[in-house]
Amino acid sequence: MSNFSSPCGPHDAPNNRSGPDQGSPLNYRKTRDDVGNSNIKVICRFRPPNEYEKTKGKQISKLVNDSTVLIGSRENATTYTFDRVFDVNSKQQDIYQYSISQAVEDFLNGYNGTIFAYGQTGSGKSYTMMGPFINDEEQQGIIPRICNEIFEKINNSSSDMEYTVGVSYMEIYMEQIRDLLDPRSDTNSKFVIQEDKAHGVHVKGISQAFVSSSKELYAVLDQGSKARSNSITNMNIESSRSHAILQINLSQKQLFDDTIKRSHLFLVDLAGSEKVDKTGAMGQTLEEAKKINSSLSALGNVINSLTDGKSSHIPYRDSKLTRILQESLGGNSRTSLIINCSPSSINELETLSTLRFGSRAKKIKNNAYINTELSSISLQLKVQSLEETNKQNQAYIKKLESELSQRKGISYSTPFKSYNTLFEEDTSASEYSSKIPIAKPNSPNRSNKSHQLIDELKLRDAKITELENIVLSMKMQNLKLSHQEELKLFKLEDTLHKLNDKLSDVEIINVNLRKHLLISEKIIESRDIKIDKLKASLMEQQSQVSRDGVNFENKLSSIKERLDAYAKQKSNEETKKPATAVGEDGNRMAYQSYNSTGRNDDDDDKADVLSESTNGKVPGFSIQRNVPTSPISPKMGLNLNIVKPLRGGRSYFDEDGCF
Repeated sequence: MSNFSSPCGPHDAPNNRSGPDQGSPLNYRKTRDDVGNSNIKVICRFRPPNEYEKTKGKQISKLVNDSTVLIGSRENATTYTFDRVFDVNSKQQDIYQYSISQAVEDFLNGYNGTIFAYGQTGSGKSYTMMGPFINDEEQQGIIPRICNEIFEKINNSSSDMEYTVGVSYMEIYMEQIRDLLDPRSDTNSKFVIQEDKAHGVHVKGISQAFVSSSKELYAVLDQGSKARSNSITNMNIESSRSHAILQINLSQKQLFDDTIKRSHLFLVDLAGSEKVDKTGAMGQTLEEAKKINSSLSALGNVINSLTDGKSSHIPYRDSKLTRILQESLGGNSRTSLIINCSPSSINELETLSTLRFGSRAKKIKNNAYINTELSSISLQLKVQSLEETNKQNQAYIKKLESELSQRKGISYSTPFKSYNTLFEEDTSASEYSSKIPIAKPNSPNRSNKSHQLIDELKLRDAKITELENIVLSMKMQNLKLSHQEELKLFKLEDTLHKLNDKLSDVEIINVNLRKHLLISEKIIESRDIKIDKLKASLMEQQSQVSRDGVNFENKLSSIKERLDAYAKQKSNEETKKPATAVGEDGNRMAYQSYNSTGRNDDDDDKADVLSESTNGKVPGFSIQRNVPTSPISPKMGLNLNIVKPLRGGRSYFDEDGCF
């Protein structure tokens, strides 16, 4: 294979598109149509005014033509120009037909694409992107129409193509990534934004649903939309509180040579920029508004850095939104931006801000190309094709050298050949004899002149050889320098990838640490709550024990007093020697010391003591029918389950003092 090499880049290979005359194989350098250098397409759409705007404000937008809009009064009017401007009477089909249809075509051809809507809250972004009803053909938004067209074109494509369509649906809520197809997943540790050569910038861990029809894709959209974060504000009944990103991944495999084209389409419904005094945001809604405005501010900073021509650093990492959309802003993507505006003077400042945002974004240049993965067979065919092209180039170069040598009389194809043979060879057999006749030195008079010419040719030949060596040395030096630069670049890229991997690992570690810290804080908080509850329970039990102790001491003191009274009574009874009598029938017994007429209050108290301490039985007596009682020794005991004592004096005796 020849050392001849083309200075073209990796995307400068010949292609099948119409281009300049390719009669010469070298002309393929000019056909750079495969490189999709293009600005972001910006479409401006004004929504119809609502009732409040009709009553309190006036219309400030006026379309000059299909691409220019005039904002403000006649004295302070400002003109903005975009790729297309749609007035308040535009329909969903109009937006799609002009703005999006070509993006879908590019997506199916292997280009990455992005379509996102920007504007203040309540300006019609979600209406433009999704529409009020998915199945309403007239009012359905851009996303459902894209779904229909993708599968329509797949169904109408060649049978030797194999397609795979995968869908991911996520939202960025409060700077946290949430999987709308799996809302229960952990948002703190599962999803990490990574970048590699195979997939570009992507979210690791996000779920992907594979669909085979627009109906299945509708079901995925419906599932994800229901899980999206919304709330009510003064500007919008259903205000989106997050950035929603629908990612459609398309893989196309050519069956006869296994060539694969992979492309990604990002469909983004941004949350609206807000002014708190207009939306009336409070509490959680206010915190959401702060995060939304911060994220949109980071998006604006990225666009400013890409367009000011001075910034050496693009702050993609300032927010998760700009990091995910990194390829969409200045990278490998064909991007369309739809800016949604209010036509009313009530929202004039917000409308002007949105239009300025669109004007800056229009200056961004992307570098999109077809994402193709060649199979081994395709690579072999491409190598063979390049070898054939190289041979053609070599033949073409030799032809040019031959023509040049014929014109000058010198054959550069054999620069090291001795020129003594020029006059010794048979000139009639030379291919140049008919074009450049050379006289054969057959005359002695011309011998000296011939030798002089030969010497001069030798000197020139030596000079040419020297120059060729110098040129060859310079080429080798340039090649060496080029290889060194490529090696440095490769090392830098490798270092960058390693740093990126380390950064990703550190991010994962930080996320896990934050997760463990949060779990530890929750455990500590739970333990503190349990400790507080136990302390309260202990104090309550101590208070209860204290109260029970006081009650017990009071009752014990009362019992002691009654026991003392009973002992005193017993002593008095023994001194008085009370007698018992048995009646004639032997069935009644009287206790002569106590009768119904001789008792007083002190006696009643003593009877209470008697009743309480002996469980209702008269101590010292065993009452039996027809048998006199005899004294016994009472056994006293304490019971903590204290029951109110009965008045035992009249329990044993009737009014006559008889049992």
